[in-house]
Amino acid sequence: MSLKYDSAKKLRKDRNKWKVSTPEEFDEREKVFLREKILHKEPTIKTFVRITAGKAKNFKLEIPKTTRPLTDRMKVQIFDILQKDIYKKKVLDLYAGSGSFGLEALSRGAKHATFVEASKNAIYILKKNITSTGFLLDSEVIKSKVEEYLYKKNNEEIIETFDIIFLDPPYKLYNTKKTYKMEEIINMASNLLPGVQDSSKKFKGALILKHPKKYPLEKLSLDNIILLDSYNFGLNTISFYIIK
Repeated sequence: MSLKYDSAKKLRKDRNKWKVSTPEEFDEREKVFLREKILHKEPTIKTFVRITAGKAKNFKLEIPKTTRPLTDRMKVQIFDILQKDIYKKKVLDLYAGSGSFGLEALSRGAKHATFVEASKNAIYILKKNITSTGFLLDSEVIKSKVEEYLYKKNNEEIIETFDIIFLDPPYKLYNTKKTYKMEEIINMASNLLPGVQDSSKKFKGALILKHPKKYPLEKLSLDNIILLDSYNFGLNTISFYIIK
């Protein structure tokens, strides 16, 4: 994936060169300037993401604006590790975006995927991707903030569990001075793994986290899980957690 941010500084320089003769003309130029400034704050995705294997192999997914989708290389690495562990499993895709992880899991034989996403625009595109790949009956889309969804699930009388949980939080949550936020989210998510709710389960579950390479995972106090391994992809890292 390539994210490009055009310089707002360059826009301001161009603005200083304006030659306008009327207040109306200035107002019109100002509207254009502000619109371009807003657009240039949003990353422009220069690639596409596809399903890499299984029933929907090579299907190109539509990507919502400003998202950082799970790349093909990341998915191949993740599912090479999971291998047959994904077959007939329940998947929870948090901060789902395009649904890249959950749809890949369904394509490779997962039984069901629940997608949790707060953005209205992303939800629209996510539902299109689910319908186009043919996994409508195997999917559930929840429009909710992930924190609110997890809090609700953790406080149900009978806690629903998921075999594989994937988290791809927005970068603003990876604040190195406020690690308690990610700590709380990961702990609530890990509580939904089957091995936490029932230690007799043969497959106890796995949690997969996409995060900035330099994020200090060692500072997190995690209740239910331990780090198994991490894999670097440029500025991003994929970390696998299993039940303690």
